[in-house]
Amino acid sequence: MGLWDLIVGSFSSLIQFFYNITSMVGLANYGLAIILITVFIKMALYPLTVKQMRSMRSMAELAPKQKAIQEKHKKNPQKAQEEMMKLYKDSGVNPLSGCLPLLIQLPILIAFYGALLNFNYANPAHSGFLWVPSLSVSDPYILPLLAAATTYLQMKVSAPPKNLQTPQSEQMQKMMSVMMPLLIGWMAHTFPAGLALYWVTFNTVGILQQLYINRSFEVQKGEGTA
Repeated sequence: MGLWDLIVGSFSSLIQFFYNITSMVGLANYGLAIILITVFIKMALYPLTVKQMRSMRSMAELAPKQKAIQEKHKKNPQKAQEEMMKLYKDSGVNPLSGCLPLLIQLPILIAFYGALLNFNYANPAHSGFLWVPSLSVSDPYILPLLAAATTYLQMKVSAPPKNLQTPQSEQMQKMMSVMMPLLIGWMAHTFPAGLALYWVTFNTVGILQQLYINRSFEVQKGEGTA
């Protein structure tokens, strides 16, 4: 067994562990277990999410200055690069700092995705959730619609303020806010309902976290200008 299979297997065991918890409290259900573990993972990754969003916000605030440097030195790319690095240094911003938290989060989320994709429900009688008869089969309508809607909302609340976006980034944001929800909705329609439930929960917790982070940024900005 390879390392990746071992990691995915560990997440499968974790799902079963959370199911056992729901069973202990008299609410035995795999859907509830998936919700609990998704919330647990999102909360565990919250510090990394904050760091990533802070870095993205800092980079967005530098966008007008970056554009000015590019315009000023458009005939001298090397000079433009030097000025850009000086801008990052003077502003205390590392352009790569937003990538590290994402690189740490992605393997965890993909492993959990892999565990859910082929999860073996040890007690099939508890694999139904609300209107879904079994999380091992696809839900054709409701969960895919919820997955698409929550994806759209999460992208909406995660986007930098318009005054910090360039016309190009704003146009790209608009395009992605249409394409990504449609893609996620289609995948949720195709894949087992357990995955769709994971996406909906993941997005919902992400929206709440993002609203809190945005509020924190506004408070910090207000304190800084006071």
